Amino acid sequence: VVDTGFFLTARLHAFLERNRHWNDVLAGVNSLVLVVPSVYAAYTMLWVGDFSLVFRLLATQLLRSFCGWFTYLPPDPEYLMSYYDFPDVFQCFVKDCSGDPAKQEVLPFVSFFSGHVGTIVICANHMYMYGHRKMAVMLHVMNIFQIVRLLASRGHYSIDIIIGWCVAVYVCNPAGRLGSYYARGEIQAVLPQTPTEAFEVVTGISDSLNEKRVATLLKNPDAQKLMRSVRKKEREDVWCSVKNDTIAQFAAEHLKTEMEAYSRKED
Repeated sequence: VVDTGFFLTARLHAFLERNRHWNDVLAGVNSLVLVVPSVYAAYTMLWVGDFSLVFRLLATQLLRSFCGWFTYLPPDPEYLMSYYDFPDVFQCFVKDCSGDPAKQEVLPFVSFFSGHVGTIVICANHMYMYGHRKMAVMLHVMNIFQIVRLLASRGHYSIDIIIGWCVAVYVCNPAGRLGSYYARGEIQAVLPQTPTEAFEVVTGISDSLNEKRVATLLKNPDAQKLMRSVRKKEREDVWCSVKNDTIAQFAAEHLKTEMEAYSRKED
C-alpha cells in the first residue's frame, strides 16, 4: 500500500514505535476527546429535543458498517495497537490485556471509513450552527491532531479519513433532516408516498430536485429579504436555537409555504 499520509508522518510513526508509552498516551487523549461528541449528542437529544444530530451520527455509523461488511480492509502491518484506543479497548473484554500490545495479535476492525473523523466533524458543525462556536472550533482543531495521530499510528489509511470527512459534510445531511421531522412528530410527511418518490429518494434525485426548488425560491425578492434578516440575526448571535427563535420559525414557515406553492405549480 502506497499512502501519502503514511509518508508524511513517517518520523512520528518511528517515534511512536520506539516509545510505545507515548502511543498509549496519545490514544488515551484521543479517546477522551471522543467523549465530548457523545455527551453533546445525548444532550441535544434528551434535553433540547433535537434528533437531527443523533440521526446523522447513526446514519454515518450504519453506512460505515455497511461498507465494512462488503469490503474489509486489513490493518496496515505497521499498525501500532494501543489498549487505550478505540475500538482496541474492547479486546480487553475477551482476552488478557496485561501484556505488551506490540506482541499481541491485532483483531480485525472496520477501517473504511474513519468513524473518529466523521463523528467529530458532524458534532463540531452542529455546535457551530447552534451558537457553540468556540467549542466547535476547538473540536475541529483537535480533529486535525487526531488525523495526524491516526496516520502516524497507521490506524487509518488516508482514504479512510478523506471519505470520513466527506460523509460527515455531504452524505449524512438527509438523515439530519429526517431527525428534525421526527422531533416534530412529522416523520410520515417525509417518507416516500409513491413508487416514483421512493425511486427519487434511493437514487438521490430528490435532493437535486429540492436544490432546484430552493434555488428558484431564493430568486424571490421576499425570500432574499427574509434570508438577509436571518443572517443579520445570526451575526448578532441572536439566532442561538431554531427551537426558540421566532424569526427562524417564521422563515421556515414562509419558505415551506413558498415551496408548497411552487410544487403545486410544477405539478
